[in-house]
Amino acid sequence: MTTEIKILHSSCCAKGSPIKQQLEKIALANNLSLDIEELSELEDTMVYGTMSFPSIVINGDVYDYKSFQSDKDIVAALNDESWKS
Repeated sequence: MTTEIKILHSSCCAKGSPIKQQLEKIALANNLSLDIEELSELEDTMVYGTMSFPSIVINGDVYDYKSFQSDKDIVAALNDESWKS
């Protein structure tokens, strides 16, 4: 099963962030299939109702990226475990 990820950036920040590289590394290490898309246009990011950037959307759930303390927290969220931001 592929997990859909959207990385939400503020409009001033370029795509190609280290967040995507981190997620790809986590996916490889944990045998996870991720479909990652980066969004930075205001009309694209506002759909998710967050003003905190960067944020990541995992299968429709929005998380403040800065609240993840470790790769382990990200893996828990990717695996739909009881991780709350």
